Amino acid sequence: MLRIKFCTVILLCSFAAKAQIADIKIIPEPSQLQVRSGNFTLDKNQTILLGNNFLVAMPEVKLLQQLITRKTGLEIPVVTGKSTKNTGVHIFRDPEIQNRDGYVLHIDVKGIHLKAADRTGLFYAIQTLAQLFPVPIENKPMVELPYVSIIDSPRFEYRALMLDPARHFLPIPGIKKYIDAMASYKFNYLHLHLTDDHGWRVEIKKYPLLTEIGSRRKETNGDGIPHEGFYTQEQLKELVLYAKNKQVEIVPEIDMPGHGLSILAAYPDLACFPQKFELSTVPGVSKELLCVGKEEVYQFYEDVIAEIATIFPNPKIHLGGDEAPLDQWEKSSHCQLAIQKHGLKNEEALMAHFFDRINRVLIKHNKEPLLWYESNVERYPENSTVILWRNEEPDVKMREIQSRGLRMINAYGKNAYFDYPQWKGDIPNVNWMPVLSLENAYAFDPVRGLSEKESQFIVGVEGCVWGEYVPNIERAFYMTYPRALALAEVGWSKKENLSWEHFKKKLDKHFINLISDGVPFRPPAELSD
Repeated sequence: MLRIKFCTVILLCSFAAKAQIADIKIIPEPSQLQVRSGNFTLDKNQTILLGNNFLVAMPEVKLLQQLITRKTGLEIPVVTGKSTKNTGVHIFRDPEIQNRDGYVLHIDVKGIHLKAADRTGLFYAIQTLAQLFPVPIENKPMVELPYVSIIDSPRFEYRALMLDPARHFLPIPGIKKYIDAMASYKFNYLHLHLTDDHGWRVEIKKYPLLTEIGSRRKETNGDGIPHEGFYTQEQLKELVLYAKNKQVEIVPEIDMPGHGLSILAAYPDLACFPQKFELSTVPGVSKELLCVGKEEVYQFYEDVIAEIATIFPNPKIHLGGDEAPLDQWEKSSHCQLAIQKHGLKNEEALMAHFFDRINRVLIKHNKEPLLWYESNVERYPENSTVILWRNEEPDVKMREIQSRGLRMINAYGKNAYFDYPQWKGDIPNVNWMPVLSLENAYAFDPVRGLSEKESQFIVGVEGCVWGEYVPNIERAFYMTYPRALALAEVGWSKKENLSWEHFKKKLDKHFINLISDGVPFRPPAELSD
């Protein structure tokens, strides 16, 4: 660890030597940014004024107050009412700002001015302000902030990262720290992959064996070490509230009808051919699906969704839906009878029928389906949002999604799968994964060349950290950063504001902030040449 930190410091010195330290280094790049000569100085005699039309934003103002104290040591009080000569920070609600994530940040001789139409926008204004404070290599007084004018709003509404505690359980404190980091770069969704062949991680009170049996596997990749862990419903509710206070919504994923060995190990009668099942101990895709020709499978999912809906208020529940080989359904008398009964033509149509039925359950709980996109699913429910993820034929699949009238989130693997190695040798003895460098992450084009009008069905981006080779939250951070900084800019900033050369010059300051916050990351040594 000491060697990594030493190398990081050397790399930062190399960046700093080339960078123009006086530049404004905000990630993601704002929509409009103007810099003027001069600095505003904070002092202990000033106040933070919260306008009477924005009192609901007091929690965000308290975060701002804490930020100023942390950065400068000054304890500046919050007041309401009218501006006075002592007002150093002015905060008002501006209903004319149309985007709820949008904000205006203006710093001049009269102080710091923050405006937003919604608490979310104010939160993001504060994250931008946090990045304007100096870091040690800039050799500036911490109480001085540059005169700037920023008008900002996001390119995409949905800006997500994904963690996979199904493969390796991730304790709640680590996830909270992950939320802290992603929120500071304006990500607003955390997708939790809670179930898979390797583990079931969420308490379902009606089915206690899911956690008694389904959360435990005997080893991982032949290491001989048992692995277990799950979240209680109360833990997850508290996590949801924590994330909400950072303007992050949590999207749960309950993978179906495949990736379900953790279910079948606990309740084997839900399989087409019941037997003794064990959780998978190695990466890969099992051919064991839940048997959607059995009515008890639908009852199981209805019961699970009912409990999940009480934990996660977000309107979307991720249903998985990927990598589901249909071999067992082809052989199953239950599935073949269901195909005949419902007048379906094949197993692909049975998959569509399955999702239609699950969607009716979601609608009952005021939820919508989110799914990994697969071309062989004959039909998705009309209210679905799908995620483009496969590396093969992404343009073809994107056009398919558009033609089906579905909304799409782009998580294209070669740009946004952050479990992929950042350099050759990053993941020993794993050769099938392509290298995803920081530059490749920044080169991500979520609309793949479509015009603004044509790309309206694309609602956002997502960076995925699959857990097969991510054994703990420290490794998850290492694989996420700095590539998530690139995705943050791709997902938020206007296309015309994206510049790889400019982005590189901003990194030194952000690496220092990550170190200060205790966030592990991989220093991109290839950029120091």
